Amino acid sequence: MSGREVSFSIILPTYNRSSVVEETLRRLIDQDYPPDRYEILVCDNSSDETPQMVERVAATSPVPVRLLSSNERLPAVKRNQGLRVATGDFVLFMNDDVWVRSDFLREHAASHAAHSAPVAVLGLVEQSPKMPQNPFIEWYQPFAYQLIEDRADRSVPYQFHWSMNLSLPRHVMIDRQLIFHEDWVEIGSEDVELGYRWTSAGYEVIYNPRAWGEHYHPHDLDTACRLQEVIGRGLRDLEALIPDPGLLERYGVFSWDNSPRSIVRGAARRVLFNRVTVPPVQRRLGALRHRNRLADWSYWKVLLHYTNRGYYSAPPSRTTPVVTLPETDRIGSET
Repeated sequence: MSGREVSFSIILPTYNRSSVVEETLRRLIDQDYPPDRYEILVCDNSSDETPQMVERVAATSPVPVRLLSSNERLPAVKRNQGLRVATGDFVLFMNDDVWVRSDFLREHAASHAAHSAPVAVLGLVEQSPKMPQNPFIEWYQPFAYQLIEDRADRSVPYQFHWSMNLSLPRHVMIDRQLIFHEDWVEIGSEDVELGYRWTSAGYEVIYNPRAWGEHYHPHDLDTACRLQEVIGRGLRDLEALIPDPGLLERYGVFSWDNSPRSIVRGAARRVLFNRVTVPPVQRRLGALRHRNRLADWSYWKVLLHYTNRGYYSAPPSRTTPVVTLPETDRIGSET
């Protein structure tokens, strides 16, 4: 590939977010990158005007934009659908509400070029300043990128294999059958599960914060709590598929199998933050106009309450899970 820019297939699952996705597409089209070296695949099951909008944008775009219609709800299925028809050297998975800068593709390409072995490249996503701001948002940057802020251009653990801004070599995904597992009860952990298999196969996840995007999605304490509850329910699937004894402890879920220190801390947290005490605390925190140290300490405890509630409200997952790789023959034959 010397002498030519590497090529990308950007895979964008979406559902009923026409106006947001239109801006996402325009940002992706406006790249400082040869338009014949990348394509955009919109994997859509919307009931709004998203299909018509995509066709309208595609009609005038110098970059190939394809609409892949689907009846599937799960993003994992849509991502595999995009992978099935992708032609790029690399596939770049994104959320439909991440708005990027013009050097976005060049940063992903540079990170891949810096490594002789195949790697996954994780870009940075930060909450958009265009969204309503409040004390909680000042504290809470979604996706916990602050945990890896000192890992720029270095390897990060599989837990940070997040598909909102993530590029991987297409041929490795296909040849090693490293595609998204589709049999999920809950949405939200399928990218982490793939990250576990990716790193277990000997590949790294490299963090490049310069491959930056802003998350154009409103957040407040209540929506973050609902998200944490979904994450908690999804942990039932994740723990069935990942033989990682420290998984629940890492997500802050109380278990008697955790370390003694984690058990003590988790038990104390459950005494202070439970189904009786959390609702009034949550209302008080949501009404704050200015941050303070007590609020910063309490935010995370409230979120962990919802993670635990989600986990313990979900039924145990399959006891002998099998990582399904649906239609891998088709994926291999159509590339």
